[in-house]
Amino acid sequence: MKRTILILSVLVYYSFGGWAQKAPWTFQQCLDTALKRNISVNQTILANELNKISLEQSKANRIPSVSASVGETYNIGKNVDATTNQFVIGTFHSGNYGLNASYNLFNGLQNNNTIKQYKLNIEAGKFNIENAKNAVILSVTTGYLQILLEYEILKTTQNQLSADSIQVDRTQKQLNVGKAAEGDLLLIKSQLATDYLSYVNAQTQLDLGRVTLMQLMQIPVIDNFDVEVPKFAEPGLDLLLSQDVIYQKALAVMPQIQAASLNTSSSKMAIKVATGARWPRLTFSGGLSSNYASSRKQGTAVNPENYPWYSQVWDNVGQALNLGLSIPIYSNRSLQSGIERAIINSKTAALNELNTQQTLRMNIEQTYTSLKAAAKSYEAGKVQLSSTEMSYLNAEKKYNVGVMSTTDYLIQKNSYISSLSSLIQTKFNFIFQSKILDFYQGKAITF
Repeated sequence: MKRTILILSVLVYYSFGGWAQKAPWTFQQCLDTALKRNISVNQTILANELNKISLEQSKANRIPSVSASVGETYNIGKNVDATTNQFVIGTFHSGNYGLNASYNLFNGLQNNNTIKQYKLNIEAGKFNIENAKNAVILSVTTGYLQILLEYEILKTTQNQLSADSIQVDRTQKQLNVGKAAEGDLLLIKSQLATDYLSYVNAQTQLDLGRVTLMQLMQIPVIDNFDVEVPKFAEPGLDLLLSQDVIYQKALAVMPQIQAASLNTSSSKMAIKVATGARWPRLTFSGGLSSNYASSRKQGTAVNPENYPWYSQVWDNVGQALNLGLSIPIYSNRSLQSGIERAIINSKTAALNELNTQQTLRMNIEQTYTSLKAAAKSYEAGKVQLSSTEMSYLNAEKKYNVGVMSTTDYLIQKNSYISSLSSLIQTKFNFIFQSKILDFYQGKAITF
């Protein structure tokens, strides 16, 4: 039996000793790694880059467009010489060259309104990025605190194993001198096995928590991953603000609220863009053109001479200016449908904004209520733990001197363990809820 106790002690020692020998990750390191590697955050960043490209395109639409054209043709047989508009029988090649520019003088202010809309989209995109980061922050905070909770539970099981080992050894000695029954030793050994199973389960939960956090950080799972264990202040509600004050602060700082508001403004601007399609469009364009044909000659019919390419191109230059007005009269209801869709999208955006505000309010109310309940449970848990601990210590003294049965002793012991585990759970629940409530007020989560 002593050998079994020694093996269990060595296992526990190395399990806990290994943590101290490795460099632990701080919460900030975990968070920075997760924010850098998170796919959703990077996708949101790229989505806003597309908004920036669309803005540059909408700005460029206010600048005249310019294009050039070059065409070369090899003619065989009977064809028209474009430079003289006469038929030519034979083989020759010709060329056409042009330079054109077009400028939109007026299109119902669609360009200007589109530019304003994309500027709003970019600003909303910035807040969407922050909102995506906030989701990562909350996930990492949850994962980090879960590991800290498992540390505490594992530490408790280790302490119980040590206490069980001492009791097994003491009961064995008492049995050897006839002061304890064999049944007492079997009960203590059974408790040792039960607590060892609790230790194994706690170690498993810790390992799973570490895997979860590493996955949130988007890093490969490694065996020597560990986190830094900070010191927490005693839970209390001395400085807790009212729900309404916290909500008003959250409305001012939460990025999803700002993004929803900007999306609503952008949807209103989309209505102006759609309405602008009803207005007449005024465009101005101009161009230069020239051509060349190898069949064309200069001089007299009796003494024709070749007409050089550069001379023909220069002599054949033509200019054109055009002012065009396009008035929409009937477009199979496409313009009206576009306006109606924009109006419905704007109403939808307004409802999304309202829903975002209400969701935030409900989250704050739930967190606020959970925090107050956790604080009360923690205070009650401390009273319960104090009572069960005194009962356990008193029972241990009685058991050690042989005036209490093993069964009664184990009942007191398990009651104490249950109270301790419950208090640990309540403590970390309070810490989590308080961190979330601070987060809604725009405070950075730190440990």
